[in-house]
Amino acid sequence: MNVFQKLAAPWTPGGIPLAWLQLMGEKKRFFVAVGGVSFGVILMLFQLGIFQAFMRMAVRPIVAMKGELAMISRDFQYIMTTEPFPERRLIQALALPDVKEVYPVMLRFGSWRNPDTGLQCKVALFGVSANANPFILPEVLAQEGVLALPDGALYDELCPAKFGNVAGLLRREGAIEGEVNKYRVRVLGTFRHGRTLATNGHILLGAETFRRVTERKSHTIEVGMIELRAGANPADVARQLNERLPPDVEVLTREDLIRREKNYWQANTPLGFIVTAGMVIAMFVGSVIAYQTLYTDINDHLREYATLKALGLGRGFFLRLILQEAAILPAFGFIPGVLLAMGLFHVANTLGGIPTRLTLPDTLMVFGLTILSCALAGFLATKRLRAADPADIF
Repeated sequence: MNVFQKLAAPWTPGGIPLAWLQLMGEKKRFFVAVGGVSFGVILMLFQLGIFQAFMRMAVRPIVAMKGELAMISRDFQYIMTTEPFPERRLIQALALPDVKEVYPVMLRFGSWRNPDTGLQCKVALFGVSANANPFILPEVLAQEGVLALPDGALYDELCPAKFGNVAGLLRREGAIEGEVNKYRVRVLGTFRHGRTLATNGHILLGAETFRRVTERKSHTIEVGMIELRAGANPADVARQLNERLPPDVEVLTREDLIRREKNYWQANTPLGFIVTAGMVIAMFVGSVIAYQTLYTDINDHLREYATLKALGLGRGFFLRLILQEAAILPAFGFIPGVLLAMGLFHVANTLGGIPTRLTLPDTLMVFGLTILSCALAGFLATKRLRAADPADIF
């Protein structure tokens, strides 16, 4: 017998790991523990997936537009509640040589009348010029001419069903006489945008149509997207514009605007708290079930452990044994948890319109937390073993 076999002998009687034999001694208890670990994995992955999906939904309007910089009001909160500022501020940005093009965007909430039922539904209205359209969505680019018409509109076909079967009506009739804020518009096409945290529906209008249906008299905008020339540094150009322009506006990079939008929803809604609480609960549930399993296993084999203690095996042996058992549980419970979480993500995507997806960083983080919770449960379970005295048992 070589040195390795001598070292492994206490852990692998008969060539089978002792920790595995201990757990499989009670198969029902083992599978309950694995189920508890899987439940914790599902809950943690789903919480993270929903949170990340909500953050993607929050910045959908920004991601759908081009431009390395954005101009916003100094009173900006989030993209649908920002205060308007004069459009000439955006035009002034063209004075910088590094600025290639500017795209004014008007934003307001409005009311869309369901053409089938007459139900009034809250929508987000985007107003842009046909010759200065910042949206990079393929359907919008293919139908820019609609935005030049005095009453033309493009409808987000990912709106909920309560908004009406607009896409179906368009396929049959080619155009729909719609109503926004009780003003007539003609829906001549659709685009795919999707829900955000602010609203479930979106309608894209030409600049003049937007001003008409919102009764806006002044030439003000809510957001200005700024496209730079090749080789320009966005941070440097933003700094120069902030130095030159009046203090009623602020210019920041696209990434900073996305970060600000996410921070608003994390700080001003319970999203962050809910995700944190869900993660803690998931770890707690998995730890409790793993602890109960390991504690019961120790209690059932206390006489055998006491015998090993009497033979001279120290605390380190038993601690490693229990931690090995604790490591087996996530090894069997993690993969089923991941697969079930993927199924839940699919349901959330198809039925709820929530863009959930499984990412490698989230998966690795949950795997690490699962191992940590099971290891903590194993460490706590060894207290029962450390309290056992062979003299008391025999």
